[in-house]
Amino acid sequence: MPCRSPDRRFLSRFFPALAATALLVTSSAADDRVDRLPEEHRVWLEEEVVYIVTPTERDVFLDLQGFEEREHFIEAFWLRRDPIPATPENEFRTEHYERLDYATRFLGRDAPRPGWQTDRGRYWIILGPPRTREQFDGRNEIVSADLWIYQGDTTVGLPPRFNLLFFKKEDIGEYELYHPWADGPDALVRRGELLRTNQNLAVDVLEMVSMDLARASLVVDLTDPHADFLSATNTIAPALLTVRPSMSVDKNFIDILESPYRMVDMDEIEGYLRHGDRVSAEYSFRFVKSQSDFRVLVGPRNTPFIHYSLLLAPEDFTLERDEREPVFRTTVDVDLELRTAAGQLVAMQQNAPFIELTESQHLAAGDSPFAYRDNLPVIPGDYEVSVILRNRATQQYTVATAPIHVPGTGAGAVGLSDLILAYRRDQAQDLASVMPHGTFQFGATILEPSIGGVFTASDTAHVAVQPLNAKPAHRVRFRILPDGAASSAVPIAEAVRPAGRASDPPIEAFPLMGVAAGRYEVIAELLDEEDAVIASRSAPLTVSPRSAVARPVFIVRRSFSAHTPGLLGLALGEQFMAHGRIREATIALREAAANPDLPMARWKLASALLFTRDADEALDLLLPLEAEYTNQIDVAEGVGFAYYIRGECVEALPRLEHAMTLRAPDPSLLNALGDCHEQTGDADRARELFERSLELDPGQQGVRARLSASGAPR
Repeated sequence: MPCRSPDRRFLSRFFPALAATALLVTSSAADDRVDRLPEEHRVWLEEEVVYIVTPTERDVFLDLQGFEEREHFIEAFWLRRDPIPATPENEFRTEHYERLDYATRFLGRDAPRPGWQTDRGRYWIILGPPRTREQFDGRNEIVSADLWIYQGDTTVGLPPRFNLLFFKKEDIGEYELYHPWADGPDALVRRGELLRTNQNLAVDVLEMVSMDLARASLVVDLTDPHADFLSATNTIAPALLTVRPSMSVDKNFIDILESPYRMVDMDEIEGYLRHGDRVSAEYSFRFVKSQSDFRVLVGPRNTPFIHYSLLLAPEDFTLERDEREPVFRTTVDVDLELRTAAGQLVAMQQNAPFIELTESQHLAAGDSPFAYRDNLPVIPGDYEVSVILRNRATQQYTVATAPIHVPGTGAGAVGLSDLILAYRRDQAQDLASVMPHGTFQFGATILEPSIGGVFTASDTAHVAVQPLNAKPAHRVRFRILPDGAASSAVPIAEAVRPAGRASDPPIEAFPLMGVAAGRYEVIAELLDEEDAVIASRSAPLTVSPRSAVARPVFIVRRSFSAHTPGLLGLALGEQFMAHGRIREATIALREAAANPDLPMARWKLASALLFTRDADEALDLLLPLEAEYTNQIDVAEGVGFAYYIRGECVEALPRLEHAMTLRAPDPSLLNALGDCHEQTGDADRARELFERSLELDPGQQGVRARLSASGAPR
C-alpha cells in the first residue's frame, strides 16, 4: 500500500528517487498476478508483509503456481528473518505482527483507512516503536504533530540517530509524513502561509515550542551537520539562518524504506531461482550456501575420477534430536549430475547416507563445519558437474557446481593430475585393504582437502599430485611462490620427489610457520631425466592472518566401489552410451555383465546390442530377467524391441504396450508399436500411435508419409 507523501507532484519533479520508491509499492495494485491469489495469500502479501517483502521475493511469490508451494515460501520467508533460529519462537515474526497490530488499532483513528495503511502505520511496522516520541496537540502556534526519534541500526543502512515527523496539514485529516523540502517549516506553523517569504520566522516559532521539532523541520539524520542548530551560546547556528533543509533527507527516506530489505540474506531466493526446479516443494526456499572443491584424480586402470568435497557451516547443517534417547539423526540425499556443455546428461550418482551421532559425538562436533565427500569415475571430456545435498531434518539444501575438464589417460598420455592441498594426512591400513581407491585416498593414505586452499601460519600444507604414465626416472618438483610472481622467482619453499605411480603419488609436507599472511601459488612440475618440464599443475594457497580456520570434525565420506567386480565397467559403459560410443560401451558393459550380481549390467548391455540390431544376444540376456524385473523399463522395452527387430510382433506387442505404462513413450517406442499394430491388422491403433509420435517429433517425414498413404489426416 502506498505511503502518501505531502506533495507527489513536487516529489516527482525534484526528488525522483523518492518518488520511484513510493511508486514501487503503489504499482503492486496493478499486477494482475495479485488478483489470481487466493484471499489468504493476497492478504499476506498485500497487507501483512507489504512493507518488508523485498521486490525479488514479491516477484517470486507471485510467480508460484500452487497453494502448497506458496505455503512453503511463507514458512521460509519468516525463517530467513529469524534472528535466533535455535529457539522455537521466531522473534522477528512475533515482533512484526505486534507492530502490525499496534498500527492497525491505534494509528488509524483519525484516518479513513486502516492504521497499517497510514504513513505512521507504515513506518511503525518498518521500524517499531521510536526511542522517544513527542506529540504536539492543541497548540496555538503549530498544527498537530507527532515526532519520533530513533537510534538507527547502521548495518541495515539507517542513520545512527534520526527522526521522523508526522503532521496534520492545516490541522485537518490524518497524520502525514513531513518532508523538509516538499513541505517546509511553514507547513508546521498555524497560518504558515504568512511565513513563506521568511522561513527563518517559521523556524523561530518551532524552536520556541521544541528544539527537537525545529531540528526535525530541516533534517532526518540527526548526525547531519544541519542538525547542529545551536552554537555554544544558545544562539541560532549560522547554518540555520539559511533555513535550507539538508540535501540528504531524500536519501534518508529511501534508506529507511529499504532497510527491511537489507536485513535479509537473499541466498535462498537466488538459490530457488537457479535451482528450485531441481528440488521438491518443501525444500524450494531453503537454500543454504556451501563451499566445494572438485578434483580430477586417477583411479584403478588409469581411470579418471572426480573427487569432491562439500563444506557446510555449522548453522546450516542441523541434526534432529530423538526425544526418546540422546542421539541426533538425519538423512542426507546427495545427487550428482554430470552434463556436457550442450546439457546432455552423461552420468548420475545418488546416495542417501543415514547419520546418527551420540550426544558426546554431537558435542565434540560443536561449532565445526560439516563435510561430505565422494568420488565418481568418468570418461575423458569437458563437463559441468553439479551436486545437490538435501538435509531431511531441516529440509534445507545446497548446490555445488563446477566446470570439469577430464583429460585422456591412455598409455600415451604423460602428465599430472589435479593438485590436492590438504590440511591433514592420515594413515588407515585397515581401510586400504577393503577400499584402496577411496575419496581423496591413495592406498592407506587419506588426505583431508582444504577447500579453497586456505591455511594458517600454524598449519602444515600437504601437497599431493598424481603422475600419469611416468617413467621410473621422472621426478616431481613442488614449489610455493608468491601470487603473481614469475615462474623463475625464488620460491618460499621447494621440494623434489620421485614421480612414482598414480596409486602411490608423491606427497610433500610444507610447514607454514613463518610464512607471511597472503596469497601464494603452489606449482607441481613433472620433470624428465634432464630436468625438462613435461607437465605442470598449479593451485592457489592462502595463508590467513587468523589464528585458526574452521575444519570439519564431522565428515561423511563415501566412495565409488571400484573394487566391486564389474561396477567400474557398468559406470563407464553407461557414460559411453550417453555419448553414443556404442562399441566402447559394449566392451565395458560385457565386463560388467560377467558379474551375476549386477543384473543391471545385463539389461544395459542388451540396450547397447539393440543399437547394432543384435536382437538374439539381447534376448539371451533379457529373457531370464523378465519374470523378476517385470516393471523395469529397460527389460520390458528391451525384450519388446528385440522381438520387434526379429519381426515377431505378436511377442513384441504385449511388452511394448507394457513399456508404455512404465514411462512416457518416445517416438521410437510409438513407431515400433504402430508398426506392429499395423502388421497385426489394427490400423486404427497404428494410426493413433503414429499421430502421437508426430506430435512429439513433427519432423519425421517417413511417419508423415506413412500416415498420408493410409488416408489419415496429416
